[in-house]
Amino acid sequence: MKTPGRPYCRTQRTRGFTLIELMIGLVIVGVGLTIAVPSFQGMTARNRIATQVNEFLVSINLARSEASRRGSNVCVRAVGTNTADQFGDGWQVVSVNNGNCTGNVIRSFDALAGESTLDIVGSVTEIQFSALGALDSPTPISVDLCHPEQDGRRVYINLVGRSKSHRPDDADSSRRPECS
Repeated sequence: MKTPGRPYCRTQRTRGFTLIELMIGLVIVGVGLTIAVPSFQGMTARNRIATQVNEFLVSINLARSEASRRGSNVCVRAVGTNTADQFGDGWQVVSVNNGNCTGNVIRSFDALAGESTLDIVGSVTEIQFSALGALDSPTPISVDLCHPEQDGRRVYINLVGRSKSHRPDDADSSRRPECS
């Protein structure tokens, strides 16, 4: 029934988006991606460094425990001969033969992924543990893990053989990584 004075009209419902609504939505998504992608790339690089330093700590702890278990010296040695990136090509935990790291391989670790480098600080070329699990060295050993445009980590191994990872903001300046 029609009401007097008002024309009868039917309203249609429209479904979907207008072109302007679609463009505004795309702009919002684009701005969100512009902010999120660099943060995600940084997070990925930080996670890669954490994974790599943890893998190296596993090898150190394995060598230490194997030395105690076997009652003889065990060492961690670099696989490659690259002096600029000593452990970058991978490393092995091996039993010591006549004072040298030339015995049987206990476990091998793969090369580092990406642009990371892993080097012993100083003139030491291998990390050797005595039959008691202590470091077979007159001084503690430090190993730096560096990655371009990221904070590196320093693995510090004390004379007792305990190892720990340190960041660039560590309170002890001698345990801060020296990454350029």
